[in-house]
Amino acid sequence: MKKPFPETLLNQIRIVMVRTSHSGNIGAAARAMRVMGLYNLVLVEPKQFPSQEAISLASGAVDVLDNAIVVPTLEEALKDCQVAYATTARPRYISSKLHTVEEAAIEALQGIKDEGQKIAFVFGTERTGLTNEEIDLCQRMMTIPSENSYNSLNISAAIQVVSYELHKAHKQALALPLIQATEATDELATGEMREGFYEQLQDILFQTKFLDPAEPKNIMKKIRHLFQKRDLTVQEIHLLRGILTSLNRKINHD
Repeated sequence: MKKPFPETLLNQIRIVMVRTSHSGNIGAAARAMRVMGLYNLVLVEPKQFPSQEAISLASGAVDVLDNAIVVPTLEEALKDCQVAYATTARPRYISSKLHTVEEAAIEALQGIKDEGQKIAFVFGTERTGLTNEEIDLCQRMMTIPSENSYNSLNISAAIQVVSYELHKAHKQALALPLIQATEATDELATGEMREGFYEQLQDILFQTKFLDPAEPKNIMKKIRHLFQKRDLTVQEIHLLRGILTSLNRKINHD
């Protein structure tokens, strides 16, 4: 049974660990989160969970482990999130901006306070981090600045840094006035809505032969980047999908 936690803005944030190899890192991450007031842990296809090693290294943060959600895919972990931050050690991927962890934390807390957004911070495997395909599912990229010659940070240590910055940004957000959205239509689209749009768009591009079904990834990656240069709202997603539906009718009619 899931346990209730204190009601704070931080409850809108989830820490997502993807295909974690060492269960001890899950326990250490839970401890790092708990001490900073974060309780929502989502595990994507962990190698072993639950485990005694995770419990031992959680060091009292067993409640976070007890409430952890295990899902089979990153898409499932992010489907109801408006904004997801992919963590990376270096700018190896096309992006309009690479946020520092401090910038990401401040932006995330303001989005929660002003618009009630659900936010995810996503961490990849211990050895290789996130794949390009996993980064595609996120709207932001974030890095923890480090010494250039050595930027290999243990995953639980990285989560500790992010948790601290979120804790600090939470205090700052509580001290700032609330900025009300002018219209309900400003609500950002969720990950599930965006993925549905990309799937529908890809299908249309297959039909028009703009995309080669054998090699769609490179073009679709650029298309994703194009649309992720700005945050799409719920109404904008509905508009775009309406256009695609109209095009699909025309293609099939002809």
